[in-house]
This record gives sequence, structure tokens and C-alpha cells, in this order.
Amino acid sequence: MSEESKTEKDYYAVLGLTPSASDKEIRRAYRVLARKFHPDTRSGETATALFHEVQVAYAVLSDPRRRRAYDRTRSAAEETAEPLLSWEVLLSRTQLCSLHDEQVLYALLTIKPTADARSHRLPVNLCLVVDRSTSMQGARLDSLKQAAHNIVDDLQEKDSLAIVAFHDRAEVVLPSQTDVNPALAKAKISTIHAGGGTEILGGLKAGLEELERHDSDSVVSHLILLTDGQTYGDDEECLSESRRAGARRIGITAMGIGDDWNDALLDEMAAQNGGRALYISSPSQVRSLLQQRVRGLSKIFAHSMRLDVRCSEDAWLESQYRVTPYLDSLSVTNGEANLGALRGDVPLTLLLEIGVAQKAPGEQHLVDMELTADIPARGARQERLRRRIDVTFTGAEPQPESVPPALVSALSRVTLYRIQARAWAALESGDAEEATRHLEMVATRFFDLGEQQLARAAMLEAGRIAKGGTPTSKGRKEIKYGTRALTIARRR
Repeated sequence: MSEESKTEKDYYAVLGLTPSASDKEIRRAYRVLARKFHPDTRSGETATALFHEVQVAYAVLSDPRRRRAYDRTRSAAEETAEPLLSWEVLLSRTQLCSLHDEQVLYALLTIKPTADARSHRLPVNLCLVVDRSTSMQGARLDSLKQAAHNIVDDLQEKDSLAIVAFHDRAEVVLPSQTDVNPALAKAKISTIHAGGGTEILGGLKAGLEELERHDSDSVVSHLILLTDGQTYGDDEECLSESRRAGARRIGITAMGIGDDWNDALLDEMAAQNGGRALYISSPSQVRSLLQQRVRGLSKIFAHSMRLDVRCSEDAWLESQYRVTPYLDSLSVTNGEANLGALRGDVPLTLLLEIGVAQKAPGEQHLVDMELTADIPARGARQERLRRRIDVTFTGAEPQPESVPPALVSALSRVTLYRIQARAWAALESGDAEEATRHLEMVATRFFDLGEQQLARAAMLEAGRIAKGGTPTSKGRKEIKYGTRALTIARRR
């Protein structure tokens, strides 16, 4: 079988590129990855296998004739293959009025595996990168070590685990390995002690290197970072490492313990690879949240999911949000939104806000959407779905339409999240009155939903600001991450 006919391997994904990549981008990606995995600089079977994959991918994509043949075969395979993913699109309106200069249309996308796309459990290639700085001493570090012990007990056959601890420097406590000896692993975890400062970059780099030892298309590779402090001077390098992890389909969950960590940095690090940032308010939460996150990794059905939204003339994308399984604004790079992973048991829903300029009466084409994803259980086959959004424009005001309840719920969550974000933005610009007003609106909404704790937090912060004070770090994080985790639909 020729290289061109091997459609089970996505050569573009191997190089961390899309099918539209230029020759220059292909050469650049090859040089970076070839240096990274060259046998002269890296040891181990995994690094050698990855180096070979990179060589084969470049041999095909750098040759114009072979690339055209590969693209044709790849396209034909996509057209004949049974879809493994499905998506449903709900619109806030199917008709718009031609009399208005500008209007807004909302689209709710629900993405999930098709009914017959059953997947076995994928092995998890996991690395825990834990902060052991002085501030972690006591209950925080004790709870974290107990949570790590529980993860060791939950490991299944073919899972791999590594543990890295960092303060002023990083130390590999448990090198990445399968068939983990539980007693030995727990003994090593128990030796972790607190001391020193907080430098995330060293821990992040060491953790990603450990993951590469067992990384492949048939596993879910994920790094979980736990910290209670702020790193200094290496923020941009942390983001660069996070972007490189995303290019290699490695997800990152960033967990902040307590109130003194940099939520903006951890949010951005997770966004670079479709991961997630979480707020742990007390040591007692560490065990349950960490265990819950790790168990969810084994249920991943698709990863490296990306959404490309292309608007027609006189239409534009105002914003796009992930709504479930958690709420967050989507990170967009080169026109594509990074959606991260999809679990087989939890649908992924997105909310798009589309601005529309005045258009003539009749059916008008507004948006083209393309969803791509890798399916590890199906040999890392790249799934590709396409959909377009058309709307009818009328010469007079159309009759009111019933908005789908799911879309109303999603829009309520996004609106609430936006209001609290505007409060903090107003405060940073010096408008305390506006910040207070927004937080009071948030508190009222929380009370309506029965979220008493979040409502009280919002009222307390509003009161502090109204009196000329500054909000607490705890209050800001509680409101921000509480809003993200809120499920309005369950309250209706």
C-alpha cells in the first residue's frame, strides 16, 4: 500500500497543521518536530516512533504530487465513511426583517457521538504536576497527596502515570510508566514536602516531557496542574508550552487552590489546548474534584476538536461560547475555535452570536461551519462535518417565533457570565458605580436561580466596591468560576 492511500493516518495532524497549510508552514513544522524527536537528542521508543511519523508525513506533504494524491484519497475516504459525530443546530429565529440595519441571530450547536458510534475505554496517559511551594504546606499538600493516592488506585490496565513536583525547580517524583506498582507509587508521593517558591514553567516542561514517553494516537494524554500561587517572569513561556501541548493533542487542566493564584494565566493556558481551569476554594475539595476530572478523561470520545466559522458578506461572528459541559469563551486561532475534547457521555454545546447587516428579502446564506475532530477509538481518523446557516428575510416584520428552550437556557448562562465579566472590566477602568450595578444584577439573578451562596458573594463584593473598597480575590474567583459551572436548565 502506498503512503498516499494510508488515510487512517492524518499527516496534517502529525505535523500539527490543517489541510490548508502552506508549503512554508509545512517546512517550518517539520523542522521544529524533527529537532524535538530526533533520536540523537531524545531517547525512548515513543520518541523514535514519533520521529518516524514526522518523517513520513513530511515526505508526503512536501511533495506536490504526493500531497495532491493524498488529499484526493483523504477527501474520498471522508465522503464514504460513516459519520461518527452528529450535530444539531437550533436558531433563535428562522426569519429576519429586511428593514433593519443590523440584527443579531443566535445559533446553538449540540455535538455528540452518533448513536452507533460506540467506543471502548481509552487508556489514559496522565501526568500530575503539583505545586510544593511553602504556601502548600499543611492541609493543601496533605489533601493533594491523598488525592494522588486515590488516582493510583483507580488506574487500569494500559493507563500510564507520571508525577512531577515543583517549587523553584521541578522534580520528577514518578517517571511516566504503565503497570504502576501502587505501593511504590504511593510511597514516592508521600515523600513530597513543601518548601521554596513557585515557578510553574519548570514543572510544566517536565510534565510534558514525561507525557511524551507514552503519547500516541490511541491514548488520551493529559496534564493536570495544581498550584496555589503565582509564577513570576515566565507567563509567556508557560503559554508557549501550552500551545505546543495543544499541537500535540495534549490537554491541560489547570487547578488553582485557594485565592492567590493567577486565574488569567491559568485560564489562558487551558484555552491554548481546549482544556479547563478550575477553582478549588478549600483543601477538602481537592480529592473529589481531582478524582472526578481524571475519571472523565477515560470517557473522551474525540479530541482536537476545532470549529471553523466563515460568515458571508454582511454577516459577522460577534462571539462564541462553549456552554456545556462548562461555560467559557472560546479561544480562536487563525479563524478556528479550539473546542478541546468531547466525552462520549456528555454532549458539547456551543452558542454563536452572529451579527447580520441589512439584506434584501428572500432566503439568504449567512454562515458556513466546519467541525473537525480526531477519534482515537477509530484509529485517530479525522472526522469532518459541514453545515450552513440560511435565513429568510421578509419585507415586513415577521411573526414572533418561539425560541427553543435549550437556546434560552444557554443564552441565560452566557448573559450572566458576561455581566460579571463587565463588572470586573468596569472596575479596572475606574468605574466603581458601573461595577457595583453589574454585580447587583448578578446577585439578583443568582437569588432567582436559588444559588444563595453565589448571590451572597456577589452582594458582598458589590458592597465593598460601593464603599470605595476593593473586591477580594476569593469573591472574584467564586463568582467567576461559580458562574461557569452553573447549570441553569436544572433550575427550570
